[in-house]
Amino acid sequence: MKKSFLVFIFALAASLLHAAERKPNVVILLADDLRPDGLHALGNPTVQTPHLDSLVSRGFIFRHAYTMGSMVGAVCLPSRTMLLTGQSMFHAANEASSGPDALTFPRAMREAGYAAIHSGKFGNSPRKITNEFDETYDAGHSDQDADKVIDFIGRTGGKKPLFIYYAPHEPHDPQFATEEFYAKYRPEDMPLPAAFSPFHPFNNGAMTIRDENTLPWPRTNANVSHKLARYCASTSYYDAQVGRILATLRATGQFDNTIFIIAGDNGLSLGEHGLLGKQNLYEFGGMHVPLTFAGQGIARGETRALAYLMDIFPTVCELTGTATPNRVEGRSLAPVMRNEVPRVREYLHTAYAKVQRAIRDERWKLIRYPEIDKTQLFDLQTDPHEMNDLSAQPGSAERIKALTAQLEQAQHAVDDPVPLTVPNPGPAEWSPALLTPKNIEAQEKETKINGN
Repeated sequence: MKKSFLVFIFALAASLLHAAERKPNVVILLADDLRPDGLHALGNPTVQTPHLDSLVSRGFIFRHAYTMGSMVGAVCLPSRTMLLTGQSMFHAANEASSGPDALTFPRAMREAGYAAIHSGKFGNSPRKITNEFDETYDAGHSDQDADKVIDFIGRTGGKKPLFIYYAPHEPHDPQFATEEFYAKYRPEDMPLPAAFSPFHPFNNGAMTIRDENTLPWPRTNANVSHKLARYCASTSYYDAQVGRILATLRATGQFDNTIFIIAGDNGLSLGEHGLLGKQNLYEFGGMHVPLTFAGQGIARGETRALAYLMDIFPTVCELTGTATPNRVEGRSLAPVMRNEVPRVREYLHTAYAKVQRAIRDERWKLIRYPEIDKTQLFDLQTDPHEMNDLSAQPGSAERIKALTAQLEQAQHAVDDPVPLTVPNPGPAEWSPALLTPKNIEAQEKETKINGN
């Protein structure tokens, strides 16, 4: 009897120790083209996203999170590569193709004992990385990709900690949804963005790229509102599939021991400044993304500390007790979430192709357009929608000089080779009246080469 009791005590102690040491599951919910205000809980009063809202409302929100940028129109590709390597924009591609010494996010998690699945878009993630998951799928739309995740949870949950990377196609255009979700949103109910304009007032170097050609110029209330309605419908459709994944985690007893990361791979303009794509550096444009950590061990809160998507990798490593590879350039955000430090970066650098560079701190932002020798300066504290360019105001010269020097320093740190001035800059002027079939055809040809 005593022996049986001792065996029971030792078994109980071992079970409790195992539970205490059990690593939390990690679920990354990465939407395609999700704006920083793309969810109801993040500031969009029109869209219905109850399942993601349930996570965001109890999570820790990074209001100023970004992907660093892209040298091609398909901003998704470098963004997802940076996230999965923890490397900055000009190093991530090398890290993704450098063989067995490149310890990527899925490989690091698998080596830490995780069962790993990628379910989502193949075309915008390097296959050398997605193949490092235990299972990898691009089943179709969000519901089909969610089916793969749900099946994986049912087969694997409880046997190993789960590393789930759910990164489907929506709400990227053509903003797919089922009729159930399209019926929820009427174009006439869509409020136009604060910085709406019929067209962009100067040539930013990407005026007629594929995304910008999805609506005619000038942009109008009618055509932009239709796109906004489809965008909301597609986001709600994506949210519903997230709800199915959350329900499965609950039903299998995995929900409470899970860390969730809610993010977008890049942002998207939907009429702001007359733009429709992600090939720009405005706050409500290409690089600003939503980012929230929620779940096991994460306290509720929010911060305006600057963050990159590549910071997700080392943050998850710290939160799960997983070794962070030495070559990871991202910085763990866990100390910010624990209120140990107010920030991990003083400034943040973003880039698009050879035509746009930007630097911002917690208040000021400078955007530089080398090919047309143009600079914009914004006070984001008083002008969050960047409607008032201060570059020509008296007293701005010294601030522009300081921010430009900071931008050059940031470029050097990540081997960004693009100069901020060129010998023979082109004209800045642009309007739809300057469009011709010839230059649109040339731009569309370049877009097909570079992606969308």
